[in-house]
Amino acid sequence: MDSTPGFGQTNPSFGSTNPTSGQPNRRLAAVMFLDMVGYSAMMAGDEERALACVGELEKLLRAEVPKFGGRVVKFLGDGSMAEFPTALAAVRCSQSILLDVESNNAWVPVEKRYSVRIGLHLGELVDRADDIFSNAVNVAARIQPLADPGGIAMSSFIYSQIENQLDLKGTYLPPQKLKNIPEKMRIFLVHPVGGDVAGRAIRRHKPFATKVAIGAAVLLLAVVLAYYFGGHR
Repeated sequence: MDSTPGFGQTNPSFGSTNPTSGQPNRRLAAVMFLDMVGYSAMMAGDEERALACVGELEKLLRAEVPKFGGRVVKFLGDGSMAEFPTALAAVRCSQSILLDVESNNAWVPVEKRYSVRIGLHLGELVDRADDIFSNAVNVAARIQPLADPGGIAMSSFIYSQIENQLDLKGTYLPPQKLKNIPEKMRIFLVHPVGGDVAGRAIRRHKPFATKVAIGAAVLLLAVVLAYYFGGHR
């Protein structure tokens, strides 16, 4: 009988150390970093509410992540890190979390609501004492702040795995230079649930869009001048 857990089931061995060799597992997995938006300001203005929101979020993550075969690796104050066996599981779980946050917000006043940002990356992980380490973890952590409030930012490694399986509404950013990551990364932003999503990514990342627009204008001007002074008058 096949004992492999199906989608939505928890794999008890996922993220564990190889007991026969004593060596840490190396495996390909999806990493999710999640962070509460505006937590510091909330803490300064209403400490009790801020702590309550963190508690609500932790409870939500403990319930949702295992449903998609994932594991919450650790909580990081107002954020968390989790891992999933596939890119599809990570994205579906992220979508479910965002929908749950939106649903919870519908029952509280606007000034007491909170939102989260989620970053996803796919890469090889190494286990060390129930924690995970690797360049993939570092990349996922750097990607997460690029997400819009209530949205998801994912590397092209994740998006290429799920683009034909999920209908995601989003935008590719210009190649990004992430802190302490040598190569530039292609990042896909999934539009936040609800609200005014049109142009949000462009507005938030206006410096990048402006550089692209200026470069295009300079190139067009060069072509026109070359045509004019080349004797086509």
